Amino acid sequence: MEIIVNGRFLTQTTTGVQRYSRELLQAIDKILDTRPDLKVTVISPRLSQPAPKWHNIILRQAGHLQGHAWEQLELPQLTHGQLLFCPGNTAPLASLFGYQRVVVTVHDLSYLYFPDAYSRAFRLWYRIVIPTVLHRATAIITVSESERSAIAARYPAAVTRLHAIPNGGLPVGLLPSANDRKNSERKYVLYVGSLSKRKNFQGALETTYRLARKRGYNFVFVGGRAGGILESDLAIPDDVRSYITFAGQIDDDIALVQFYRQAMCLLFPSFYESSGLPPIEAMACGCPVIASDIPALKERCGNAALYCNPADIDSISAAVERVMDDPVLRSNLVELGYRRAANYTWQQSAAQTLKIICDD
Repeated sequence: MEIIVNGRFLTQTTTGVQRYSRELLQAIDKILDTRPDLKVTVISPRLSQPAPKWHNIILRQAGHLQGHAWEQLELPQLTHGQLLFCPGNTAPLASLFGYQRVVVTVHDLSYLYFPDAYSRAFRLWYRIVIPTVLHRATAIITVSESERSAIAARYPAAVTRLHAIPNGGLPVGLLPSANDRKNSERKYVLYVGSLSKRKNFQGALETTYRLARKRGYNFVFVGGRAGGILESDLAIPDDVRSYITFAGQIDDDIALVQFYRQAMCLLFPSFYESSGLPPIEAMACGCPVIASDIPALKERCGNAALYCNPADIDSISAAVERVMDDPVLRSNLVELGYRRAANYTWQQSAAQTLKIICDD
């Protein structure tokens, strides 16, 4: 059996959706060591960067276009009606309306809930393609039970084809050793995510101002622009500027792990998530997690995080102070976090995904 994968993600900036695609394919590549009955081919536009190093997955760079044009106009011709897996929300409309089996991962519907975070063209396109995917795809994967419920409430016709498969955490090769965990020097409060309204970046920044002034805490922000926000656009008050570091977008997993290992805690105060990657990654690195009290994060983090109200700066600030001031609480969160993170692997996600793709 051959599976064709839409490789457009290989040409995109790495955010959560692209991380999912890369990690999932890396795990599938390992599974293929023991699955001679499966052949997986990733078809992508021409790449201007190094290709992934896969042992079993075949990469085919084809076509003359890029972006949506490549996906909509060239990919349907390149797949010739074969089974197509699209891991990044969108799929070719011609394939969806044709006689072709198409499985799509729809990560979330954030374009509906936070329209200001996206361009008008992006919103218009997603209002066409996402409903089409949900009505016509052979099977739809999403990344949590809470997101499955949210999608099903808006698109009840998709319920029987809609499957929840949680994201993994850190790749096995990046998990810190027991010795590394003990020797890590913790220095700051860490934020990982886009600088966007959906991630409650403004709330995190206001918390930073308050606690830098009140307690002298240092904060590090890892993440790129979103919704037009740039570090240079921010009017950081002079009295707290020295307490705040903007590290930018980090695409190197090893470098990201170092940020987690050196953090006193991860602050993840999102207004909306479908299955956030940073909390589980932080837990795997022995970094206590403060997360929003929202369904997807409670589903993902369980009892291994301290929760706060993302709409209340007092609640966010109090949670950070509790973790920073209470070594017993911090130690408990670390141990619970290790156990929780062990429940989420990309190998499990990949195995479940292959089952859906092959069975539907």
